[in-house]
Amino acid sequence: MDDLKDIIKNRLSEAFRGDTQDVSARKLNTTQGNVSKWVNGQQIPTSDMLREISKAYKVSVDWLLGISDQKEIDGVVLEKLTYEQVARIIDRLIELGNITIPDLQELKENVPGEDEYIELYGEDEPPAMEPIIDSDFLKVNDRVLSYMLRRRLKIYEIGDDFVEMWKSRSLTNFRGLPLLNYTGNMGEAIDTRSWAAFTSDGDWITLVQELGAMTEEERSALIEKSKMKEKDGDNDG
Repeated sequence: MDDLKDIIKNRLSEAFRGDTQDVSARKLNTTQGNVSKWVNGQQIPTSDMLREISKAYKVSVDWLLGISDQKEIDGVVLEKLTYEQVARIIDRLIELGNITIPDLQELKENVPGEDEYIELYGEDEPPAMEPIIDSDFLKVNDRVLSYMLRRRLKIYEIGDDFVEMWKSRSLTNFRGLPLLNYTGNMGEAIDTRSWAAFTSDGDWITLVQELGAMTEEERSALIEKSKMKEKDGDNDG
């Protein structure tokens, strides 16, 4: 029993990481005292509570009990990802407009001719006009994904220890945060905010929560209001 308490204590500490005990208690509709007993190994959650923890934190009950080492996140076992799953995830991101794949034919058509190239770049003998086209190229439209990828790049340059810290602390901030749908006016709505000045995970999380809760019409009104404000500013100048 003591071994089970230790296992559950460690697994819960990992699952709850990034949340205070008060926040975890609110998510689970329980008391901070209960959460404290669980993470300190003084008490084992009931079967009903283990189910609630599994639903709230997207981890399997088997993982919480130490029966399995496979930690599930939204039904996807990261350690057992298949090519089909990854392809379906990419397809879904494309459908939502979070990423796009370039039109290779359009890229070829837009390559400048020799005369245009010289006019643009001032080269007496321009290099070969064959375009460099990478069919694996994906363009990230989603501002939040872009932010996370830039953060990831910087952290990976620092060292492995910081990478693990980023995965266990920063990424958990985005747990349960739904993807924004960019097929409508979401991109324009985001651009009404000074997102370029955002410096923390919290800035982006708040933005996603606010815009995600708006209707298309509400975002249109926000965009129009921003345009009018910008126009008034230009007139004042």
